[in-house]
Amino acid sequence: MRGWIAILAASVLCGSCMTAGRPPIYVPDGPLVVAQQSLGPLSSPVPRAQPPSRSLVPIAFPYTPHPDWIPTQTNYDPGRDGASIDYIVIHYTAISYARTLKAFNIPASYVSAHYVIRGDGHIAQVVGEADTAWHSGNFYFNEHSIGIELELDDITNPAFTAEQYYAVAALACAISARHGIPLDRAHVIGHNEVPGSTHSDPGPTWGWPHFMYLTSLCAPPNASTVHATFVSETAFPVIDTDEIAPVSIVLRNTGGTAWRKGTSQEARLAIRGNRTDLVFLSDRWPAADRPAAQSEDIVPPGGTGTFTFQVKGTVPGTFILPLRGVVDGGAWMDDLGVYTVITVQ
Repeated sequence: MRGWIAILAASVLCGSCMTAGRPPIYVPDGPLVVAQQSLGPLSSPVPRAQPPSRSLVPIAFPYTPHPDWIPTQTNYDPGRDGASIDYIVIHYTAISYARTLKAFNIPASYVSAHYVIRGDGHIAQVVGEADTAWHSGNFYFNEHSIGIELELDDITNPAFTAEQYYAVAALACAISARHGIPLDRAHVIGHNEVPGSTHSDPGPTWGWPHFMYLTSLCAPPNASTVHATFVSETAFPVIDTDEIAPVSIVLRNTGGTAWRKGTSQEARLAIRGNRTDLVFLSDRWPAADRPAAQSEDIVPPGGTGTFTFQVKGTVPGTFILPLRGVVDGGAWMDDLGVYTVITVQ
């Protein structure tokens, strides 16, 4: 067969297919190998029990991914013709990691992806992000997306692993930070969700809710991911001079990044406009213009964060403290008009 078995193997990659308009593959002295777009969707894999973790030590997630650069010399288009990178497309391979890399280097297979993630979480980068990989079967999406293949193979990796979830989430967060792609289900999609797709990957065993939760733990805090709504506030304090009173404000995280205490994603309650002239009211605030940080270790999207701080009666009077949530170094939260009134008798 003069190596054409490898091409046939490449043609059944569930997570990869040719760019639109490319011809079927013909073998001169053998059977016709039909282009994958004419194969139709592969049958969905039978759900299997999640295997035990392969890691000997616990994985500290989130982490910074370090892909192994294994570039293909074929099966991609240099550049993107000026197209913006707007999507991340998740696939699975249907063959082993090693056979996938081999297929991406066979010119007649017409398939590639930017990244391949092995069952143990190892990441290989096959195509540069500035170039167009042939992974989605849709020319527009190929130019506007980054394709990530997950090894899923009956022998080498029969079910998605914890290591793969961590690796693809960390990789998605890094890609989002580089290209400003929102980490939501409108911009992070499966191959089956590409317009015109006949594919089923990543399939019914892929856990979208778990994956999206993991991406929230490493999503870069910026104007598109940092949002909040008001939930509640304690009564305005009325105190005597030299008396101290606590104030608690609860905000709901309505953005795409988790608030994580002690990290670059930590949420704080700030004085609007970064004013420092009200610092005389402070009692052990984190900063002159930051009365409080979140109380909880992690506030995922949809969760609520509590911001508790103390005010001190220094001089008599009525003082208005205008407040707004912020992730320092990231973005301000929505201006909700939150404030507290301190009356010092």
